[in-house]
Amino acid sequence: MKSDETLVRMPSLGEATTEGTIARWLRSAGDRVTTGDVIAEIVTDKVSEELRAPVDGILGRPLVASGNVSLVGTVLVTITPVPPLEQSLPPVGMGESVPPTTSLAGTDTPARTSPLVRRLADEHGIDLATVAGTGPGGRVTKDDVIAAMALRARGTGAVPSLSMPDEEVLSPSPLRQVIAANLVRAVQGVPQAWTLIEVDATALLAFRDARRELVKARTGVTLGAFASFVHVATQVITSHPLVNASWREGSGPPGVIGESGGRVVTRRSVHAGIAVARPSGGLLVPVIRNASDMALNTLVSALDAAVSGARNGALGADSYVGATVTLNNTGALGSVVSQPILPAGTSAIIAFEAIVKRPVVVAGDAIAIRPMVNVCLTFDHRVLDGLEACSFLQALKQSLEGLDASYAVG
Repeated sequence: MKSDETLVRMPSLGEATTEGTIARWLRSAGDRVTTGDVIAEIVTDKVSEELRAPVDGILGRPLVASGNVSLVGTVLVTITPVPPLEQSLPPVGMGESVPPTTSLAGTDTPARTSPLVRRLADEHGIDLATVAGTGPGGRVTKDDVIAAMALRARGTGAVPSLSMPDEEVLSPSPLRQVIAANLVRAVQGVPQAWTLIEVDATALLAFRDARRELVKARTGVTLGAFASFVHVATQVITSHPLVNASWREGSGPPGVIGESGGRVVTRRSVHAGIAVARPSGGLLVPVIRNASDMALNTLVSALDAAVSGARNGALGADSYVGATVTLNNTGALGSVVSQPILPAGTSAIIAFEAIVKRPVVVAGDAIAIRPMVNVCLTFDHRVLDGLEACSFLQALKQSLEGLDASYAVG
């Protein structure tokens, strides 16, 4: 590192976020940048952030390639002050981080490549004379051709494919790749169990219909079945602290001591994470803090702001941390039964499925048509057993089926 260089590091992306992914570089090595210029896009499993130049100068070669994950504080690139007689570094392709290579100018390119490389380039319309080789003596390799295909595709929005004719290879977004990595860790690291309960939604729908106009007048938001469910569920959770808990490895705050030094950490407040599908793809979980303490009007407004903010990318990183339990409106997608994956740091995720009319047995063994809904629960088996999980679901069922339509909105 030169003494006059400025180090540009991975910024802090929120209270509980320790790493980020370089989605793409927006400026190239050798570019002159001024303070505040956006030089890269960074993503986590929660938000997308812009990386801006902190000073004026010449951008160095990226030290972290697009698609790579780095810890907060990692040096991503350097910026060198503009010298009196400016001598910029030779630029590389936009968004690409590649090592210096030997120029192929003036060489017999076909003789410096293998038949496989020449065939691959010919099949995909790549001019080998324009490809910088990374092999010995500047030799163009198969990976160089594939990189050139990817660079060309990035400029056109297409996705390069080396697959069979009947296959289509999709390029996951950085957000999709972060989500994938987190879910793999969650499944591999937590013993997850699952159960469900059937609920007669007659009282829930009556409550929604009876309070809808008043809630609309006071908040400007239309009261839905899911918002009503969230309000009831967060109240019930306060009486079942293991649903609002997490497993912590090793020593920690006072709690229930488990095997291998682990502890069960419960919380007094219910901070409800709400699973939100983005129209552009990906799943975000904004958090409604102290949801169990909110009156219905306040909760409806907070839920609407959380969902719309997540879909529009209007929430900051801190809006996605601190969930103690997750609620998922899978019924909005038409699902009637689902088995959600438990997010890290929580002991329960609850899915509210589609309300469907179907025949059920009622009092006197009569058959009646009722609006029924399945409520599904995935839980951390280190924290809860079937007894605690089903006790919670039974209490939730009782509260939903006994909901009074005259309940105060607040």
